[in-house]
Amino acid sequence: MRDLSLLAELVKGEHFTKLTGLSIAGFKLDRNRNAVYRRLLFLESQGLVSRGFPMQRADRYFITYVNTSMEDLNTLLYAKHVYHITNGEGAARDRERAKELLMADIQDLQNEITKTLSEEFIFVIFSAGGGTGSGIAPMLMAYMPELLPDSKICGITILPSVRESLQTQANAAKCFHELEGLDIDSLFVIDNNGRPDKFAINETFVDLFMNMLKIPGYTDSRGNIDTRDLKDALSAKGCVMISALPSIQSSTPKLLDSFRNGIFAQPEPDGKIQYIALSMATEINTDAFIKIVGKPLDLFQGYNRETTVCVLSGLSLPYPRLIGIEALVLEEKSAMKKVWDVKNPTLSYANIDLDFMRKREKTRTAKTADEVFSMFCRH
Repeated sequence: MRDLSLLAELVKGEHFTKLTGLSIAGFKLDRNRNAVYRRLLFLESQGLVSRGFPMQRADRYFITYVNTSMEDLNTLLYAKHVYHITNGEGAARDRERAKELLMADIQDLQNEITKTLSEEFIFVIFSAGGGTGSGIAPMLMAYMPELLPDSKICGITILPSVRESLQTQANAAKCFHELEGLDIDSLFVIDNNGRPDKFAINETFVDLFMNMLKIPGYTDSRGNIDTRDLKDALSAKGCVMISALPSIQSSTPKLLDSFRNGIFAQPEPDGKIQYIALSMATEINTDAFIKIVGKPLDLFQGYNRETTVCVLSGLSLPYPRLIGIEALVLEEKSAMKKVWDVKNPTLSYANIDLDFMRKREKTRTAKTADEVFSMFCRH
């Protein structure tokens, strides 16, 4: 029985991956590390595979891709399962258009979802700044508990860089306004801001996610984190962050720095945190660590000899970043409105007649031969 799957909106351009649409990937979360790798998350079919993500990993995932654009689906050379939303021609960053398409096709799509997904955890992955994912992901996350009442509905989303378009920023702001009101479980918020290589973020996130899933597979006489502990951490309502440090780099200061400078948007610095899952390759000063990140409801500790992996869950939304996006939208909207409100010059058609260049037609009166010849005779 699989107990963890992903319903993923894979976005194009600078938002997280090259693709758009939804994908469904499934794998088992247990202590058997090989089982994890056999059915592990594969977040992007073309962008990661063709841009350096090891090809051998691609064969180990089960994914169904869903998109409003058939053209985008046709670019998925390695996808075995695709679903095109009826009458979709792409969303072109139009969230409302994406919502309309979803509502018109929800019966068939929900049949696809319920046929494919039966896991305890389902992640919806999408770009907050796009059209298809940004528009339909909050709606699906609100509706999926009705379809799958025994599942945990979680999310992985991506915030746009400040260099991206005004429409992209506005979409992200609207998307999070909708997400904020949902009763969902854990939410990973990846931040594209300040990161020139968006495809590197893809691989970083996949590696972090893989390291998190490996935690229950570690066994050590000093202590272990079991599957139930990790499930509790992923069930916490609020944001989640992951860090992974190889044993040679593992230390308390570097672990703290990895969260400050990682790929995730920084949560509101209010000290709110529900769980810490910490599998240590070297000893970490948990008291000093908790003093900085906040005191959790529970701390799950384990040991391994490879990598220090830490999961923080139940964090507040990244309000400083979201408020910054809203401020940017309002500022750019105001500046753009001033430009658009300037009245265009009125064109005047006076004095531009060029008829003087043309030969004027004379009124011609028919003359007899005598009348014409008379002009040449002396009188």
